[in-house]
Amino acid sequence: MWQRSIHPLPTDPGKTGQGERHFTMKLRLSIGACLLISLAFVACGGGNGPPAPLPAKGADVCTDLKKAERMRYTINYDLASPKQATPAEDSAATEWVVKPSQPDFDFVANYDGTFQQPDKLDYELTSTPGQPTVRGIRIGDNEWFQLNGRWVPNSQPISGFTFIPPLACDALVAPLDLAGRTATVEKVGDTDTRHVHIDQAPIPIAAQLFGDRSDNGRLLTSWDVDLWLNKKDDRLVKVEAASKAAYPYGREISSKIALAVSAFNDGDIADIKQPV
Repeated sequence: MWQRSIHPLPTDPGKTGQGERHFTMKLRLSIGACLLISLAFVACGGGNGPPAPLPAKGADVCTDLKKAERMRYTINYDLASPKQATPAEDSAATEWVVKPSQPDFDFVANYDGTFQQPDKLDYELTSTPGQPTVRGIRIGDNEWFQLNGRWVPNSQPISGFTFIPPLACDALVAPLDLAGRTATVEKVGDTDTRHVHIDQAPIPIAAQLFGDRSDNGRLLTSWDVDLWLNKKDDRLVKVEAASKAAYPYGREISSKIALAVSAFNDGDIADIKQPV
């Protein structure tokens, strides 16, 4: 039994029925308005509906990447092969470049810079073991390094695979089949992303880096891949891939490669020009 109300009903017995009907109508209008607001909220994506599907193919992600005129990027590459505790005889590896008796090796190359279409790079390269950071500029087939405060042209011809974001995307992401895969929502820096993990993806990055007849190209053919796409527009944020295999004589070889891109068409990224 109600004793008080925000909108009290009339106390005149002759008007009680009219007051109750008025109050009931206002209550129904309020409920109807709330229902409309709730439906609008769900229609605008505020509800818990199913997430939008991922791009069907990794190639779609790379096509979108190539539309950007300039960007910032990092590429990290690692190739390692430790010597076995009890190595086999070198005669067991006549068809392989790396022999059982060779010492451990762990080659690392880290590129951090900017890219401008179609083939311009301004980067810093850090490599191992213990090498100093080197600044480089590449335009087409021409490349310069900054050494002791002076720009020196690269005297070696540039051939084979080069660490350029669109090419790295083509090698790491384009071969992936994303149809029907599920993703988890994660933060990469300040960016909301959708993260996809794929086990044993057949991608040709090792063969493209070193040739399909190289040790790497022949052995490192399946990769565990982690892919992060911008939640808003499915643009590439980061991809990491790792592969591990063994020579027939037992020695292990492994590789990791990662590409991260950001600042698409950022006006603060300067035009890349030949150094003077």
